Amino acid sequence: MKSKKIASLILAASMLVSLAACSGTGKKTGDDDKTKETTEETTTEATTESETEETTTATEKDGGISELPDPSDETSETSKATDATEASSESSESKADSGSTFTGKIIDFDDMHFFVNGKKYTLGKTTLQEMIDDGVPFNAKDIKNASAEIKKNSQSLNGFGIECDKFWSPSVYVMNLSSEAKPMSECVIYKFYMHSIEMNYKNGANISFDFPYKLSMEDLIANAGEPKNATDKVHDEGTNGNYSDTFRYRQKSTKYLGSREFSFYFKKGEISRITLTYIP
Repeated sequence: MKSKKIASLILAASMLVSLAACSGTGKKTGDDDKTKETTEETTTEATTESETEETTTATEKDGGISELPDPSDETSETSKATDATEASSESSESKADSGSTFTGKIIDFDDMHFFVNGKKYTLGKTTLQEMIDDGVPFNAKDIKNASAEIKKNSQSLNGFGIECDKFWSPSVYVMNLSSEAKPMSECVIYKFYMHSIEMNYKNGANISFDFPYKLSMEDLIANAGEPKNATDKVHDEGTNGNYSDTFRYRQKSTKYLGSREFSFYFKKGEISRITLTYIP
């Protein structure tokens, strides 16, 4: 009986030891799993951070922050292009002002004309009334005489001033080419006289021609040649250096006594006055 009790105690002790062992092993395994999970999380985070750093570095290096165009370079190129364009534009304007870009025909006795506010008026064809109807700003005092009659085959002695400058107004003159008297407003313009080209352009520039208003003597000669008669090219030394040159290009009229004429007056080398005269 005593032996059975001892055996039971030994068996119970063995079971307790076995349970303790099992319990210790289970706890260790849990810790290992937890350690493993922590390690995996740490490793993943480290890897992610590493990949992010590598990606960022690669983007900064390969993505071309260093390869992106320098704004200052782009501005510089734009500035250069702008400067080139402006220089070209200034050069073109300079040529246009000097008349060197004009390649048309300056002297044309069959089509003698001028422009007012961009509209063309032709000598021997346009009537004074047409210009009045177009609203050409004639001098109020002059235009009052438009209704006065002029004899057949006659010319007006006084012109009709076009308001352009307070002191220098271009003028048009009319001619009655019919066989009876008629109002001057119904007569054709036969003469255009421009007193001061410089003042005209300083005060509105509403009068123009096919050729540049800053026509030079050199460009005139290059385009039209020298006047045929020596007396049609006059140089005057003047006084105090105020020299002048006059060029007259004429063609004999076929119906009336007189001639068709382009007259250019240069003062100190610059175009100053122009007169166009048309007689059939």
